[in-house]
Amino acid sequence: MTITHLMTDEAVLAELGQRLSHVRLSQGITQEQLADAAGVSKRTVQRLEDGTPAQLANLIRCLRALGRLDALDVMLPSDGPNPIDLLERRGHPRQRARPGVAEAAPAKPWSWGDEQ
Repeated sequence: MTITHLMTDEAVLAELGQRLSHVRLSQGITQEQLADAAGVSKRTVQRLEDGTPAQLANLIRCLRALGRLDALDVMLPSDGPNPIDLLERRGHPRQRARPGVAEAAPAKPWSWGDEQ
């Protein structure tokens, strides 16, 4: 199944769990062996594979133990700076974001208020 933005969080977790289970089984590794290699409990591996919310660090440990940590790089690639932005900033990467500037009200000439 393809993960899309229309899926609920629970559905995405379940799909990721199924994929983790598939990778583990394709390597012929038991949940207990994966847990030992990853330094987590067997119950943690079960939770990850069941799609139960778990800590991201535990998923990273399991992916590392399975030799699939590079999957995270594919999932969230490092985007380089936009070339146009670099030109505008003279090669300096953006350091922070700030909210847009509100449009100024039309300027009326200032007066003391006693003129009619």
